[in-house]
Amino acid sequence: MTITTLLLLLVSCEKEIDIHYHEIDPMVVIEGRVNNEGTEVSVRRSRSVNDSVQGPSLPGAIISIHDNGEDHRLTYDPKDGCYRSDLIGVAGHNYRMTVDFEGKRYEASSTMPAHSTILSTNFYWFTIVDERLLVDVLWATDPDPEQRNYFLYRVDRHSSHPHITPKMQKRAYRWSVFDDRGNPPGMVFRDIHCMMERTALDDEEDNWEHILYDGDTIMIQLHTIDLPAYDYFRTLFAGQGQGANPINNVSGGCLGYFMASNITHADTVVLNLNEVKEFDLPGIIDSFGGK
Repeated sequence: MTITTLLLLLVSCEKEIDIHYHEIDPMVVIEGRVNNEGTEVSVRRSRSVNDSVQGPSLPGAIISIHDNGEDHRLTYDPKDGCYRSDLIGVAGHNYRMTVDFEGKRYEASSTMPAHSTILSTNFYWFTIVDERLLVDVLWATDPDPEQRNYFLYRVDRHSSHPHITPKMQKRAYRWSVFDDRGNPPGMVFRDIHCMMERTALDDEEDNWEHILYDGDTIMIQLHTIDLPAYDYFRTLFAGQGQGANPINNVSGGCLGYFMASNITHADTVVLNLNEVKEFDLPGIIDSFGGK
């Protein structure tokens, strides 16, 4: 949902609910990525819904990526537990992943979409009643306006602020998926909600990981992805905190995903909150020729 759509405020009575989760045996979790920057796959085991610590990536898997009749065998890197290959993805190619692990085979395929280019990203303050919301407005090209296209954005930040721990910085600051419906022809627009100004001013410990501080380095990447990858991340985003598993595109009885994506990066920005302007939608549209 963008900030130009209706904002709904929901108010309800509070009631304490005791939820009982049924523990199940850990499952294999496979996360595979082929893109225009490289190829890597991780193999882990699922964790309890009450466990916030991600388990280590596991050795011992035999992993191959098949591309137009050619097989690329991945090797295990014990430093970070990833399996890697020097394969660079090409738009239009269909890639098939096979993972043999502990006597079972897992398979998935994904087609790499055409490349999108980030045209600009800019921070703005958007006023909601008497509060201000910091948003990052992203404009990019739509690689094929005649077809439905799918995107995943990821915002990372590096911070020297003492409140931001290394563990916080390893996680994406913000991410989500969207498609090109309702966007200007040949372009896509997304406003990325960052933080309320009041949250930053109060600076409470519970909100530290959600706050962007002056001097933080902001990095944004945009992936073009296919429909199965979009469905995985869409349902993952919708189920955050609910204990629900997303739609899986890997066969064989595991969790996870495999995607071939095309990545574009925005210019790195060092945040200066005093220089952030007020959101002006007509002015932003005019800057792109009124499209």
